[in-house]
Amino acid sequence: MNDTLKKGIEEFSKRNFLVAEKIFINLIRNNPLFFPAYSSLIQTFISQDKLEEALKYSEKLYKLDKNNERGLFFIGIIKFKKKKYNEALINFSNALTINPKNHMVLMNIGITYYRLGENKIAIKNIRESVLLNDKNEAAYYNLGVIYEDEDDLDMAMEAYNKVISLNPKHHDALHGVAQIQLTRLDYINGFKNYEVRWYIKGFEYRHGLINRLSSINNISGKKILVWSEQGFGDTIQFSRYINKLVDAGAKVTFEVQSPLLTFFKRQFSCNVTNNAGGEEFDFQCPTMSLPYVFGTDNKNIPHIQKYFDCDIKKYNFWKSRLSLSNNKLNLGISISGNRNHIKDKRRRVNLDNFLNLIDFCNIYIIQKDLYENDKEFLKKNTNIKYLGNDKEWIDFEDTSAIVKNMDAIVSVDTSLIHLSASMNQTTYLLLSKPADWRWSKEGFELPVWYKNLRIIRQKDKGLWENVINKLNLEIKQMIN
Repeated sequence: MNDTLKKGIEEFSKRNFLVAEKIFINLIRNNPLFFPAYSSLIQTFISQDKLEEALKYSEKLYKLDKNNERGLFFIGIIKFKKKKYNEALINFSNALTINPKNHMVLMNIGITYYRLGENKIAIKNIRESVLLNDKNEAAYYNLGVIYEDEDDLDMAMEAYNKVISLNPKHHDALHGVAQIQLTRLDYINGFKNYEVRWYIKGFEYRHGLINRLSSINNISGKKILVWSEQGFGDTIQFSRYINKLVDAGAKVTFEVQSPLLTFFKRQFSCNVTNNAGGEEFDFQCPTMSLPYVFGTDNKNIPHIQKYFDCDIKKYNFWKSRLSLSNNKLNLGISISGNRNHIKDKRRRVNLDNFLNLIDFCNIYIIQKDLYENDKEFLKKNTNIKYLGNDKEWIDFEDTSAIVKNMDAIVSVDTSLIHLSASMNQTTYLLLSKPADWRWSKEGFELPVWYKNLRIIRQKDKGLWENVINKLNLEIKQMIN
């Protein structure tokens, strides 16, 4: 029986989940009290996101073996994956009552509190976990994530370095170190270490057969494919390197996301496409690797050589459509980003914060989706114009034309910031604490990615009051 269990575990480690699943189920059928087979089967179901099947066997395991915390622990994991964090905590806490020395339970209690926004309690539980097992790299890694969320970069770096001391190839921890280095303006090491992202889940190096660009030496006449990665804002921000490649004599093809295609075709002299498949190239480079290839540090960030502009026909179309004011400031805003973004909670400010601007601003919301509370606010404040439902807004040709028609743009950290600043519009970034690495942090020199960008930072994490107050003063000064 143990040999069969071992075979199932081997298949699981090879990610042959269906084979492993069949082995574990047969073991349980032959011996309904063989608890190790339950644990392995539950983990196999979880790995396949078969959460209902996993829950069924977890509950059965707990009923059969109530003196062991495993069943409750797995139920907690499943509830966590379903984002039922309070239910997960109940099961983890009950599991801890059975075995107060289970370091994995303590760690998962900490991670759950982190998801609930209770970082101090999260840190306390994970620290108790590492006291029981100081070799658990997952615990130290999660400590690093939580400390970074608290804007405590020293403690975050200490935690990540502990992970790396236990496992030098822990790519997520190395990625965490890279982002801290970039935040601290150590761009040389930061961009170098940022290349570790290609070993992390969610990142895909798409054109595997083309040689990777590692140097800008001797690239004259070479065919180079630069392709977009991550979000629209990243593509816009790092597109400034395209002209540097062209100036060095390279024959550049720039592969971008489809919504950017038409807009970018007018901005660059090189070939711009949304599908470079089938073409032959000497080298390739993803957009966010360009700073590393060019040896970018905090003092030599390339300036935008030519500001983006919108199509004049689109500009006139939206000018007639927007009902712009001649007496008030026409203000375009974005108050939240992609809600699926891992750090969405940082990039969200409630619409009611802009209520004081209504008297002297004509406000347009330039984003495709809103949270429910903001939709309800709009129902009571119809003088704020929401453009997300406008069927004429199709791609960045339209977005850029809308931006050009505004007197100023105010936004949380979304692609609108990069577009507006790249168009040399008056742009205000409402920035959370902590913030993304590209904006560094308070106490450090501000990296000059955009000359016309004004950043207003949170003083206290999660509180926008000081940001909104300062924004109100800035906008009033524009009017006066």
